[in-house]
Amino acid sequence: MRPENLVLKNLARRKGRTVLNSIGLILAIAVIVATVTISNSMEIKIGEEVEKYGPNVVVTPDTKSINVPYGSVTVGSSTFDEATLKNLETIENAVNIRIVSPKLFGQTEYEESNLLMVGVNADDERLLKVWWDINGEIPEPGSDETLLGSEVYSALELSIGSSIDLNDRTFTVTGYLSETGSNDDYTVFLPLATAQEMMGLPGKVSVVDIGALCSDCPVEEISKQIMDAIPGVKATPVKQAVETRMMAVEQAASFSLGLASVVLVAGCIGVMNTMVSSVHQRRREIGVFLSLGADSSFVYRIFLFEAVLLGLAGGLLGAGLGVASSVLLGPLVLSTATSIGNVPRFVVPLSLAISVVACLVASLYPTWRATKIDPVSALKAI
Repeated sequence: MRPENLVLKNLARRKGRTVLNSIGLILAIAVIVATVTISNSMEIKIGEEVEKYGPNVVVTPDTKSINVPYGSVTVGSSTFDEATLKNLETIENAVNIRIVSPKLFGQTEYEESNLLMVGVNADDERLLKVWWDINGEIPEPGSDETLLGSEVYSALELSIGSSIDLNDRTFTVTGYLSETGSNDDYTVFLPLATAQEMMGLPGKVSVVDIGALCSDCPVEEISKQIMDAIPGVKATPVKQAVETRMMAVEQAASFSLGLASVVLVAGCIGVMNTMVSSVHQRRREIGVFLSLGADSSFVYRIFLFEAVLLGLAGGLLGAGLGVASSVLLGPLVLSTATSIGNVPRFVVPLSLAISVVACLVASLYPTWRATKIDPVSALKAI
């Protein structure tokens, strides 16, 4: 009789015990699959929501600061040409640049105080800072209109439609920001072209914020490409927020995988118990085969084939349970929507491989014991 047929008949006789002893293995595979799937979903979510972190590359003039006994001296220009931003279209990763928002900083007098004035392209800035809650309207490009930060709006006791004189020029307040908790609350925003004209710096910008980070683009490389394309600037990647969230995801995944390893060990013990029990129950059957001339390789094939079947079954059940739990429990427990499409392609083959290898390792000792059965003693017990 072929070893495969013997194994199938044996498993069919003790289905219940086999399933019970394989629960640990199935749960371990389920935890591994669920962890990898949910981690992958969270990384995708971070990539999709990365624009909420604001600029990911900040481009400034390449100035240098020299320390002197009474402070420091800045060497180099504090602005650069806005026209050079066209060179961004030529960099290798230009397709990864989502939004470009140039700014010009300056101060403006108002009554007996100075106000921070920032020239911006309001549409670009609003796309970059999706958390902005604008009351009213943004200034039209090239107009004498202004958008006020929440603190400025409150301190000056203005209203939408009011006029404000800045450097002997009258502006209309078209809107104001709700509190952001950032420097934007203390800022007067003007159209970029208008600010350049007021400051006598036509075509100049102080800084450019670029939204370029995504889940699959190299932000450090993009920064280098920008500096190569635009001479005289420094491009600095800003990625702390994303790295913090990614680190949290990795730590949670590591903990879950560590827990899965413990469960996997318990599962291997369960499989080993199944195989030892199988050897004990089939002692007479094995003795008959050995007395009829079967060698150790025949016994090894029987039990190793049984281990492979247990591994495949446990891997498939565990993978199915892991995917189902991640899809059902992910949104409830971690507020992370997970779908079948978020399951990495390698997860199922990996789970099957882990399960099969674990079962093979767990079956080595019981199989070795089976080959040591004395045919004479086994036949006497019949």
